[in-house]
This record gives sequence, structure tokens and C-alpha cells, in this order.
Amino acid sequence: MLLCSCWLCANSSLWAAELNIRGNQLPVTLGQYLDYLEDPSRERSIDDIRSGESEWQRSRQSIPTMGMSSSAFWFHIRLTGEDTAGQDLLLSLDSPTLDRIEFYFVRDDQVIQKSVLGASIPTSQQSHPYRIPMVLFEMAPEGSETQVYIRVTSSSGIEIPLTLTTMSLLALDQQRPLVVLGAFFAFLFLCFAASAILYFYLSDRQFLAYALFFGGMIVYFLSTTGMGRVWFWGDTAEINTRLSYVATAFIIMSLCLIGQYLRFDHRYRDSVNLVLRFLSYAMLPVAVFFLIVPFDQITQAIVLPIIYLTMLVSLILLVMAGITAVQGSRSALYLLFSVTAILFALMSLLSYKLGIVEKGVFTTATGEVLVTIAALLLFASLAEFVRAKNEEYDRARLDTKAKGDFLRNVSREFLTPVHLILANSKRLLAAQSNTLDEPTKAHITTVIQQSDYLHNLINDLLEMAELESDNFEPEFELLEISHFLTEVKDMILPTAMEKGLTLSTDFASANLLVQTDKVRLQHSLLNILTNAIKFTERGSILIGYKAVYFRRRLGIEIFVRDTGRGMSAEFQKRLFQEFTREDDLSEKEPRGTGLGLVIVKRMIEKLGGEISFESESKEGSEFFIRLPLRVITD
Repeated sequence: MLLCSCWLCANSSLWAAELNIRGNQLPVTLGQYLDYLEDPSRERSIDDIRSGESEWQRSRQSIPTMGMSSSAFWFHIRLTGEDTAGQDLLLSLDSPTLDRIEFYFVRDDQVIQKSVLGASIPTSQQSHPYRIPMVLFEMAPEGSETQVYIRVTSSSGIEIPLTLTTMSLLALDQQRPLVVLGAFFAFLFLCFAASAILYFYLSDRQFLAYALFFGGMIVYFLSTTGMGRVWFWGDTAEINTRLSYVATAFIIMSLCLIGQYLRFDHRYRDSVNLVLRFLSYAMLPVAVFFLIVPFDQITQAIVLPIIYLTMLVSLILLVMAGITAVQGSRSALYLLFSVTAILFALMSLLSYKLGIVEKGVFTTATGEVLVTIAALLLFASLAEFVRAKNEEYDRARLDTKAKGDFLRNVSREFLTPVHLILANSKRLLAAQSNTLDEPTKAHITTVIQQSDYLHNLINDLLEMAELESDNFEPEFELLEISHFLTEVKDMILPTAMEKGLTLSTDFASANLLVQTDKVRLQHSLLNILTNAIKFTERGSILIGYKAVYFRRRLGIEIFVRDTGRGMSAEFQKRLFQEFTREDDLSEKEPRGTGLGLVIVKRMIEKLGGEISFESESKEGSEFFIRLPLRVITD
């Protein structure tokens, strides 16, 4: 038990509490023995303070809490010691967010030591840099006293958890908090990494919202615990305080984004989402503002609205999560509890930031526990969201498979009668062409054309269903590409010659082996070449290849270039959509099913490649198929 002698002189403002310390009593909390006064002008010097005209007030709090104020505050205490003369003692101030702290040590009416610490001072300018401000001093000989004056300014609130200790005792006392902080940051980083990876691979912006939240929390707590100064930005002046506000802006942005992607049914949903969208975009200039505004202009008038806005957004998100949870979302239920914990943590923070209650060990621990619980629940919400997404994906996959099976079965049933109608109509027209009158011939020709169109459509639908089925497996083999493209050219050459078109090849090299599915690549190229011939009235068609780097590996680019009618800019945007055709085709121009290039695109992607094109109306088109030379299989 600590036994400290304290003599108070209540009738004189010149005398602060005098605390007599014994070495075996350390560490000692000094907060309740401090006298303090407010300096609204921030212009009073140590000489003004010691002039005897100051009206000191006695602190009755173990951690003097002044709240958020634009004033400077002075604190004073008189220290004596029985067995501490000549011993290096340490004053530690467990408040990493104080902007500037000036320590003045006075002995025999002379300032014998001055130290300037705080979040706005680079660690290289501090004699003993650490995550919290601390200063070493030497106690006066027995019978003499050491007076300590402390001047504090801060835009984020002033709390003075001042402790008299030694370096060894401080190191021992900090072991447990550092272990807890290390575990806390490791957990936040894992949550951030998981959210970022999910966003990178799935491109779902809700994962971006979670990543922003956990990333903002990491930066915020690195700033408010002082660990950021130790690990990252210690030599950068003022950045610690600035980053805490920037992180707060990104946390608000993340909460707005999370709210936007909540799926709940309510008549005001669109209006609320519009407000949240505006706030999320507004946080970007706010973050930039805190990075570039002069540091002395960051005051409570600017900081308090940010805290209130955080509470407002949290309340909105609380209501939205509650509605969504009632409607059956388990992810929203976890989010509801998480936001509740965040609100309680904010109220705890605001209570001592405004000086309503004293900042104590309990309030600090309560806030940290609430934030930890909120992070855990938010991560649980993320996990539940991923699980629900997987369930939706499985259901969608089963639905797609069922539709594909139905489509294949129905298409096969249609294929037989359509094939018979087409074949018999052609036989009838060929056998009776001399005896049929012209109107009958025209009707039979129309039947043949429409049956042929329907036949091609069913074949395309069957191929689409096969591509989307789980049973689709490419059969990879090694092809010598120049020989393969020559075969494709010979297959399509008669069709080109019928229209008087020139079909040529351009091979960059020979004997290049490509691992791919021959039948499906051949089908894709024939489809592209058929379209090129169909929409080219005169000129030439060129097919060729060259070696390229594809997705950081050696690959091949096959190209088909024609001098045909080209495509309009509007149609190019819809080229790979199902049943898409050029709108301005004349009645005489051939029409397809609008599925051919969609099938080609999906087939090339199944082969591990990609397809692109360049086209200009009335100037022709060029298609590019890029494939890896070797397919990497699991």
C-alpha cells in the first residue's frame, strides 16, 4: 500500500500540493495531487505562470479530465523525497493523443530542465521516444523540493493520466498492454486482409466496405495508442493526430457503404441510401482536409462535428440493420450488435471528451472492450455474409444446371422434327421444282429458310447449354498452329470463293506448338470466319497468328481481319450479349441467331484465353483470340 505524505496550503495560490515520495512507494499516480489553471489565450509563459498571480484550482480526479478545449492548461505539483535524491525518476503521461506537452522542472527558483513532447513532436526530437510521452528527471536532495509545471494543448481532448515511476517499473508495467495491443492489431489486420482478398477476387463492393472499416480502425488505433509513432511515422510531425481524424473519416465512409448494401424492404430505403451515398463521397474531401489544413486550425469546432456525424451514421446503420435483421438476415443481426457496441464505445468516448465524466481506467478499458466486441461481431457479420453468398451461389448453380438440363432436353426434342421439316422441304423443292408454280416455290423456300434458322438456333442453344454445364471439359492436345490454321482456311475457302473474296494467311513463324482443344478452337474460328464472309461484300479476309505475352506467360494471338461493313460504335458495346444483332441491317442482308459470338467468347474463356476486337463502320473488323501456349491444370 502506498503511503504518501501530502501537505496542502489552501490559502495561497503560490503553493501546489507537496507530495513526499519514498522509493519503495513507486509507481505513484499524481493526478489527484495536481493543481491546474486554464490559459484561454495560450500565450502565458512559464514566467507568467510563476509570477504569483495565477489562481490555481485543485484537481480531485485521479486522471484530470478537461475535455475538448481550445485553451492551454497548466498543471503544477511540488515533489520531495526521502530516499530518492539523485535517483533518475520518470514522469509518464499515458495519453498518446495530446498534441503538445511542455514539462518545466524548477529547483531553487530556477528552471533546471525543459522537455517538449507530444503527438505533434517528431520522435527524433524527443530524448526518450516511446508510444506515450515520458521524461526523465532527477529528484532534489532531501530537504529540497522539485516543482513540476506541465503545459498541455490538444485538439482531441485533454486528459492527464500522470504517473511517477522509474524506467524499469514502466517497462514492467507496459508488458501486458503491449501484448494485448499486439493481439488486437493482429486480429484487425487479419480481418482487413480477409475483406480485401474477398473484394479483390469477388469484386463485391460490400467487401470493400468491410475492408475500409477494418483498415480505418487499424490506422485509428495505431494513432490513439501511440503504436503508429513507434512502428511507422514517428519522425513525421503532426501526422499522428491528422491520421486519427483521416481514419475516422474512412470509418464513417465504410459505415455508409455497409448501410447502402444492406438488403431490406422499406419505403424510405432509396432516400436513406441517397443520404448515405452523399456522406460516403463527402468523407473523401474531409480526409484530404485533415491532411492539408494547418495544424493549429484543427480545433474542437471541427473535431466535434466529426464525432457527432459518426454517431449519427451509426444510429442510421443501427436502424437499418435492425429492420434487415427482423426480415430474416443473420448477417444483419451480427451487424446490429456490432453497431450497438460501436455506439456505446462512442458514447463512452464522448463522455470524457466533453468533460462530462472523468477519464478513468474503467472508461478506457470499457471503450477498448466494446471496440473489440464490435470488431468481432462485424467479422462474424462478414463471415455470415460470405456463407449466405455461397448458399446463393449454390442455389443459382443448381438452378442454372436445372435450366440447362431442361434446355438441352427440350432442344433435342425440337431438333428432330425441325431437321425432318428442313430435309423434306429441300427434297420436295429439288424433286418437284419443274412442276411447282412460283408462289408454291416461294412458300417452300420460306419454309426452308425459317427451318434452317430454327435449326441453327437450336444447335446454338444446345452448345450454350453444354458450355454452362458442369460436365463441360475441354480435351487439350498439342497443335502445330500453322498447320491447324491452314486446315481451317481450306474448310472455309469454298464459301469465300462463292462470294469472290480472297482468303489468305499470315504466319509469323512455323512449328509453334499450342496446347488447346482442337475441335472447339476450330469451331470458334469457323464461326468468326463465317461472319467475316457473311458481312464482307468485296475485298479480302486474312487469318494469321503471332507469339505474344499473355497473362505474364508466353502465348499466341490468332487474328481474323476482314474488309467488310464493320460495326457501329453502339453495336460494339453489345456484341457479346445474347441475341444481339445489328439494328440497321437491311432485309437483304443475312441475319443470324445472335448467339454465335457469345458461344465463341465463352468457349475461348473455357480454353483459358480471351477474345477482343477492333472495328470501324464501313472499314472492316479484326478479331483477336489470345491463348496460352501451355495450359496449367490443377
